[in-house]
Amino acid sequence: MACSTNVLKGFSLFWDIIYALFGLVVIGLGVHVIYKFEHFNTAAFVIIGLGVIVVLTALFGALGAARESSNVSKVFVFILVVLIVLQVLAVGFLWAFQTSLLINVDKTFDTLWNDQPLPIKPGNQSQIASLERWLDCCGNVGPSDYILAPNSCYNEESGRLNMDGCRQRFIDYIAEKWDEFNIVALVLVGVEVICALLAYVLANSIVNRWRRSKYYQK
Repeated sequence: MACSTNVLKGFSLFWDIIYALFGLVVIGLGVHVIYKFEHFNTAAFVIIGLGVIVVLTALFGALGAARESSNVSKVFVFILVVLIVLQVLAVGFLWAFQTSLLINVDKTFDTLWNDQPLPIKPGNQSQIASLERWLDCCGNVGPSDYILAPNSCYNEESGRLNMDGCRQRFIDYIAEKWDEFNIVALVLVGVEVICALLAYVLANSIVNRWRRSKYYQK
């Protein structure tokens, strides 16, 4: 039975490492949002906070498995169950209110558009210019929004003028990435379920091994 406990310990450590890597990916996603979207810093910090919690929880679980501590493993299971419930509720909420999210994104674009320094020069360096270069778009609804389209409206490789407006491109991009984030969150929940099950079985195996050792000493 010691062999089975060691096998469970190995699997637990493996999945705890996978879980920690997922946490690092989530942190990286939050940093990416800060770098790309100045007006979404609040959401970015929430994402980074979630990633930090995941990494710390994974390290706590790995500590319990490595030291073969049933108490630490049980606490790890409890924390994972709480996180699973919260994440499922959060994903459900975000899917249910996706329309409201996109309305706020649309308002954010209005803010970015109105914050541009006037007059708009060919070498415009505003956040709208960054969006134009990044999403290969031009203006609000198209190049007609400018008297003279800035350099950021031209494709960097072909040199052609981008004809699509940035508003719809921006909303479509956020909607696509939001769906991807929800999928990643559900995959993360799946990893958490596996980690919780392994930690629970490992904790019971450790307790049973201890009881057997006490019994055979008599």
